Amino acid sequence: MFLKKLDPQLLEAIEEYGFETPTEVQKSCISKIKSGVDLFVKAPDESGKTHTIIIGIIQQLKAEFEDVPRAIVVVSDREKAIQLKEQFLALSHNTSLRIFSEGDAGNLHKLRDLIYAGSDIVIATARKFNELYSFSGINLSNLKIVAIDDAEMIIKEQIVSDINRLSDNLPKSQRIVFTNKITNKMEDYMENYMYSPIVLDFE
Repeated sequence: MFLKKLDPQLLEAIEEYGFETPTEVQKSCISKIKSGVDLFVKAPDESGKTHTIIIGIIQQLKAEFEDVPRAIVVVSDREKAIQLKEQFLALSHNTSLRIFSEGDAGNLHKLRDLIYAGSDIVIATARKFNELYSFSGINLSNLKIVAIDDAEMIIKEQIVSDINRLSDNLPKSQRIVFTNKITNKMEDYMENYMYSPIVLDFE
């Protein structure tokens, strides 16, 4: 069995997906995500970081609730958003969670309408989230979790303004960051936007 304390429907989907044994990252982090703490994790590629985010968020949210997003996942580009949505759908098919990515619509108006029609998890780049917020005032009043995957590609000099601007507009919520290295910009992010984060290094 993958992890006994997971929701039975999620556990069934994980086993159908082909996972049998959790990685060290998953064993250490999924329970911490469930507890609600802010979490900053450094781990190498192929260590299960992305699936840890997916499983942790599904475990937290469990089922659809009201119409506004409760989790947002910040990714490096549109292709990653599309890929991540497919992985979310595979592991949440036993739930009623509604998942959208910036790859679901050709323009901002259509994406806004999809999200407004009812969503639980939204996956996009920091720039796209900022555009949604500026354009439509996307309702984040029920936001519980903000996850950043591949932070080494997002929290960096060239585009750090996008993630900082987004973070300034977000309500208090659990922050989860996964990366394969820690930089000065990430340390600034932890200091400014995370509350007493648990920092784990799997190198």
